[in-house]
Amino acid sequence: MPDDRGAHIATTHHGLARSPHWEATKKKFLADNAHCAACGPNGPTKSLQVHHRQPFHYCVLAGRPDLELDPRNLVTLCESEGKDASADHHLLLGHLDDFQSYNPSVWEHATETYHAHTKEQIQADAAYQAMLKQRPKTWPEMSDAERAAFRAHLDATYPLQK
Repeated sequence: MPDDRGAHIATTHHGLARSPHWEATKKKFLADNAHCAACGPNGPTKSLQVHHRQPFHYCVLAGRPDLELDPRNLVTLCESEGKDASADHHLLLGHLDDFQSYNPSVWEHATETYHAHTKEQIQADAAYQAMLKQRPKTWPEMSDAERAAFRAHLDATYPLQK
C-alpha cells in the first residue's frame, strides 16, 4: 500500500490528485501538531499522519477543494508500522479500520471518546463495533441529496474564509 493512502484512493477511484501545496501544508501542520490527537503529548512522535477529518477527495467532489489544505479539516493521528502493536489511531479512528472509509466523528473520537485508548480497548468497544457496521457511504454510493447534504455539512462546519 502506498505511503499516502488518501492520494492513492483519490487517484485510483476518482481520478483526483493532491494539491501541489499539500506537502508544505502537511509539514507545517505536523510542526504545529506534533502528537497524535488520540494519544496525547505522551504518545508516539514517529509514524504520525496528517488525516483529513472529511476526506479531501469528497471535499473536492463536493466543490470545496479548499478543505484539502485547511487546518480546520486536519488532525494528527499515529500509525503503526509493520508488526508494531501501537494503537494505529489513523486506521482505527480515522478510517474505521478500512482505508477506503472515513470517520465523520474522528475529532470527537480521538480527543474524547477514545482518547488514550489502546487498539484492543477501541476494538472491544460495542459502540465502535457498531460504527464499523455503519461506515459512511462512498461518494459513488451517495445519492444527489446525500451529496448536497454533505456539502451543506461542509459549509456549516467549515465556513468559507475570506
